[in-house]
Amino acid sequence: MIIYVDENVPQKITARLRAAGHQVEYVMRRVDDKDILGAAYKQKALLITSDKDFERLVLAEHRPTAGVILLRISTRIPIEHRGQIVVNMLRKYQDKLQGAFTTLTEAAVDIRRPLR
Repeated sequence: MIIYVDENVPQKITARLRAAGHQVEYVMRRVDDKDILGAAYKQKALLITSDKDFERLVLAEHRPTAGVILLRISTRIPIEHRGQIVVNMLRKYQDKLQGAFTTLTEAAVDIRRPLR
């Protein structure tokens, strides 16, 4: 599975995903959110972000997605643990994430299917 990681996700989480064997593309600054979402969709890649604008794009504007994971994990949790939370969630829910909008917190996983 290809994963795009938005610029607002800490690099240590990106490194943890790579260490777990995921193919990760890091999306740099100066790329419009719509373009990031479109590129991920074309590559059938999950997009991991902390940017709530993607929630609007997918759920309100109904833009196509291969899957978005919105990270809402508390920054009070050590970065190593946040990375492991993401890796564990991907392992457990991998088959349910494609095409979904998922919000991940330290306590819950909310997987929603956008209307088409």
